[in-house]
Amino acid sequence: MDVGISTACLYPMETEKALETLGKLGVRTVEIFFNAPSELQPEFLAKLKAIAQQYALKIIAIHPYSSGFEPFMFFTNYERRFQDAMVMYEDYYRAANDLGAKIVVLHGDRKEGQLPDEVYYDRFGEMFLHAKQNGVILAQENVERCRSRSSSFIRRMYEYLGDNVRFVLDLKQAVRSGEDIFTMCNAMDKGIVHLHLSDNCAQGDCLPPGSGTFDFAALKQHLKSHGYMGSGVIELYRNNYKTTANLYESYCFMKAIP
Repeated sequence: MDVGISTACLYPMETEKALETLGKLGVRTVEIFFNAPSELQPEFLAKLKAIAQQYALKIIAIHPYSSGFEPFMFFTNYERRFQDAMVMYEDYYRAANDLGAKIVVLHGDRKEGQLPDEVYYDRFGEMFLHAKQNGVILAQENVERCRSRSSSFIRRMYEYLGDNVRFVLDLKQAVRSGEDIFTMCNAMDKGIVHLHLSDNCAQGDCLPPGSGTFDFAALKQHLKSHGYMGSGVIELYRNNYKTTANLYESYCFMKAIP
């Protein structure tokens, strides 16, 4: 399994500086977290592409800054806004294509959302096909504050949509949701296309890999038995580690796991 780091780990460092920092550290696989509308413009994307080329970086996924607005944009009863929002997300799809990324991450509706599950699944299915037409994979992430926090919700989503759904397994979000990571992994089944990696223990639910008690070797074997061939990126918050050296150490720890 290929391992990398998300630029989100360095927030609020500007996106281009975060990407360059990871390149200088020696990381070669990254996810880019966009933080502003202007970062989707061609001139800015060209700057990111130049940095990626300079450091031989492989950009595997992008994360929209607008995740917090997705409940209002995609998961209300106002159909016109849903259709308009799908067109708005084409900016992310174009950015992903420009940068060579295959995956765009979706958080989805808040956990208090009132749409029936089947309506949510139908909406996602439509969005998934729209993203596919634009050359990318839209992938549902499990997120504590969202409906996707529940492994049972995820399992039903996979059963309902079949080949029209893909997932991002986020370890810290599963822990924060009170879900067993392996249970969430099984719920996503063969739909997993991407991973957000972090460690945990009794003292913290979002730690650099190698500083907690989670069995990453067991996770790798579990994923391998399910035929997983994708990548995983370390995704932490800035207060979860001290220095970029700590971040790189966790990257090396993950790379060394057979």
